[in-house]
Amino acid sequence: MSRPIDQLAEPRVLRLHMEGVDELGGDVRLGAFIDKLAAFKAALTETGNLVSREGSPAVDFVVSELSHNSPAMVGVLPISLADNGQHAGRVADSFVTFLGQVRNRTARVDSNRARLVGHLRKLVAGVGERFERLWIDGPGIAPIPLDDAVAKALDDALPDVRREFGAFKGVVKRYSGVGRQPYFKIVPPVGGVEIKCVFPLELLTQAAASVEHNATVEGELKSYEDDFWPHEVRVRHIEIHPLDSDLPTLSELAGSAPGSTGELSAAEFVRELRNEW
Repeated sequence: MSRPIDQLAEPRVLRLHMEGVDELGGDVRLGAFIDKLAAFKAALTETGNLVSREGSPAVDFVVSELSHNSPAMVGVLPISLADNGQHAGRVADSFVTFLGQVRNRTARVDSNRARLVGHLRKLVAGVGERFERLWIDGPGIAPIPLDDAVAKALDDALPDVRREFGAFKGVVKRYSGVGRQPYFKIVPPVGGVEIKCVFPLELLTQAAASVEHNATVEGELKSYEDDFWPHEVRVRHIEIHPLDSDLPTLSELAGSAPGSTGELSAAEFVRELRNEW
């Protein structure tokens, strides 16, 4: 019985090669190897997301080749089972094309690709310290060195970040209170975006209580030029708003502020307001 990947159309394997430092005989430390795999996976996943936004089916990845000899190598095959692999190759092509554009300094990085650049920066980091060489190639793909030149080009490709103090409202999702930088994601009422909100430990209890609630966050807003929404917030204050079900109804408010309508009845007062609109 053939595996699903055997039936894919023209699979494109991407190979990540890692050569350790001389003092280890070219071998790679396990922790460094795992870090690079995590960065490689994150970069490919983000590339897959970008391709999928253009109308292609969701893309997954399988390990098709693996070598532990120095230099270590892992080969990854993009797959898209929904269409028998027709668009899976676009992930490899898009990934390689973007890396080439970055290296040649012709890449245009908008906010959508800024996250990909962040993952690629982690992939490139460590050359000369934990790695002697890093490079990517594959069938029909010329070797792409991941060196200091690419690291500098990635830094230069990022759009300028605008920082300003402000506040906005949304529904808090995806809370994480572990690690050195606890955060949650907040979804504004419009725009269909999730914004990462990093908060200090003294706001941990309040951040946990805000999950699945409407909240207003206040702090330093970091956004890329020309973007409407920030991509990250350094939170200084969280105001949790009550659930809609906890808010009083109009009938419950009746009589709560006697005399506020002057000599008019409540109905007349509302009618006057409506006429002014």
